[in-house]
Amino acid sequence: MKRLYYLDNLMIFLSVLVVLHHVSIGYGTMGGWCYVTSEKLTGTTQIFLSALTGIEASFSMSLFFFISAFLTIPSLEKKGVRKFIKARLVRLVVPLLFVMTILAPSILYYIEIHNSTTHLSWLNYVLQQNAKPYTSHVWFILVLIIFELVYISYWKFIKPHFSISKYISDNTPSHLNILTIIIICSGLTLLMRQFFPLGQNFIGIEFSNIIPYIFMYAIGLLVYRKHWLDDLSRKVAITWFPISLIAAAYFGLIIYLLITNPSIIHKFLRFSWESVSLSLAQVFLCIGFSGFFLHLFNKRFNDTNSILSILRKNRYGVYIFHSAVVVGITMILESLTFNPTIKYIIACILSIVFSYMLVGLIRKIPLVQRII
Repeated sequence: MKRLYYLDNLMIFLSVLVVLHHVSIGYGTMGGWCYVTSEKLTGTTQIFLSALTGIEASFSMSLFFFISAFLTIPSLEKKGVRKFIKARLVRLVVPLLFVMTILAPSILYYIEIHNSTTHLSWLNYVLQQNAKPYTSHVWFILVLIIFELVYISYWKFIKPHFSISKYISDNTPSHLNILTIIIICSGLTLLMRQFFPLGQNFIGIEFSNIIPYIFMYAIGLLVYRKHWLDDLSRKVAITWFPISLIAAAYFGLIIYLLITNPSIIHKFLRFSWESVSLSLAQVFLCIGFSGFFLHLFNKRFNDTNSILSILRKNRYGVYIFHSAVVVGITMILESLTFNPTIKYIIACILSIVFSYMLVGLIRKIPLVQRII
């Protein structure tokens, strides 16, 4: 398959969003993160950035799953099952285990040392944390491993006898098809949240958001097989992205209400019109924004240069290591007497720059280059 530079550039953009997402939570926007500074953003700034962070979270990881699925088929067909699994063991399992067993516990240890809340040695603390498996920020890798194992099983044992794609029209999905997918995905998301409420996680995976990830991964596989990428992203960008902007405005209103009146959160955790509307809004955001950025990058950013090539090679490592950089910079900036908003802006810039610089240095080690 010819290299699609716009997908490379889009994944660079998404990796930057991941860094900004965690910096934002570290400065007091809604969400979970290992270290939140005492110098939180407040007022209108906090509400605005919380809305942006929530909107970004509604599509960014789903879009990662879509792109991963889209690139899985050509890689699997080229390498075969055995070589593909071997490559994924190196690329996915090794970083996952490294973060879970060493990096994430070490960051937590440094935070506790910073807060003077532990007297354990580093080794004892890390061993203690490993007694409770936790994926930290690399939950995406574990979920992707599960998705790929399911697809490999289908590709190896079921597809030769029963190919799902053969029973689906080769025509680009109609607007009615897209609306049907949105409604089904929203309904299943709402149902899932009755068993796994928003905010709860299992070893770091929030099952309340798992349905859009499953749908986007499956859509990515189908889009590759049917050659729909250009036509479908254009159709979604033109028609459904404007609709998703209305959903974004509604989502921003929800964030405003939750921040100014936290006691109403229970309305979004049980079956109610509020939770129904939230699920619909998030799926509209997921589909609309994903299609928009796929189309935008295809039309405007479908090339490469030396700088983009360097960023492309390091983007996965940034996803792995950025947490240490974000926490470190957030702590260092606490010693300065700037306004929290100024500190937040500085933290965003430095976290992106130093994350890429750190990974660039780490990847000079030949063995590391094979992994990330």
